[in-house]
Amino acid sequence: MKHLLAILAEGRPLTSDQTSEAFELIMTGEAEPAQVGALLSMIQLRGPHMEEIVGAARVMRAKAVSVEVPAGLVCIDTCGTGGDGSSTFNISTAAAIVAAGAGRQRGVVVAKHGNRSITSKSGSSQVLEALGVTLGGQPQALTRCLDEAGLCFCFAPAHHPAMKHVMPTRQALGFRTLFNILGPLTNPAGATRQVMGVFDPALTEPLAGALGELGSKRAMVVHGGGVDELITTGPTRISELRDGRVKTWEFDPATLHLAPSSAGALEVDSPQGSAAVIHRLLEGEAGPARDIVTLNAAAALTVADLANDLAEGLTLACKAIDSGAARRVLERLVELTTADPVK
Repeated sequence: MKHLLAILAEGRPLTSDQTSEAFELIMTGEAEPAQVGALLSMIQLRGPHMEEIVGAARVMRAKAVSVEVPAGLVCIDTCGTGGDGSSTFNISTAAAIVAAGAGRQRGVVVAKHGNRSITSKSGSSQVLEALGVTLGGQPQALTRCLDEAGLCFCFAPAHHPAMKHVMPTRQALGFRTLFNILGPLTNPAGATRQVMGVFDPALTEPLAGALGELGSKRAMVVHGGGVDELITTGPTRISELRDGRVKTWEFDPATLHLAPSSAGALEVDSPQGSAAVIHRLLEGEAGPARDIVTLNAAAALTVADLANDLAEGLTLACKAIDSGAARRVLERLVELTTADPVK
């Protein structure tokens, strides 16, 4: 580890192989806490390079408890970095439910990766618990959820046990590090198509490039007005990975005739409040919550190649709600996880 720290101290970035070497030591508990803190701090101070992101993600992926995707199905994810400090309801989780409702009969399923929230009112795991989903199923139970509901939730602590070696150092540092962007890059089901929200617009291009290096077939990395989602309150920066290339563009929700809304219309104060919003939109309630969820689901359906563009994806997402397909996804997920919970 010392020779790798020396490279960083000289102001040079690590290659992907060097970063993998460092993270192998970190995630097996072989690195000393002071070394871990030094490495994470030096990378964070100047910002991670794409090769460093790729090298770290490869190690974290290799050590994850994986989930098998049923044969013949395409798996997508809508996991974001979080960390934007917003108080919005769980948009990406709701979008995952809607995308699964639109996709399951067309061979597309969603393995939603997520955790508890630190900076917002409600994390993905917290709102799913409020919706009646039992967390922490064994991998084979999650595979069944993908097959029968079209959706499973991969609760990060259950899939990344090697994180125990770095948690004390992360807590002691108390600021964002490379680990804050690795979660969405390490989907346990190996999703090769995803919509990834990020807390910093400067991250959209390097993370889209990293996803390409890690084998993703298609992805959108998005940041909208301080939020790690596509938004209806203004423009969203999108770096899209497609055909091995990254293209960055700005999306204006007015092009899809989505009514502008205020951030306040999307805010909640608890997981229970977020769950109530999701229940209402799945029952067909119109308004800002439905608009932003169907927009994010449209992006997921686009990267899954079920829609040619966001406009077509929006139509599919709305149909999934209006037909009751999205609501049935959640109902079946609750049934499956309640009937077969694994502690």
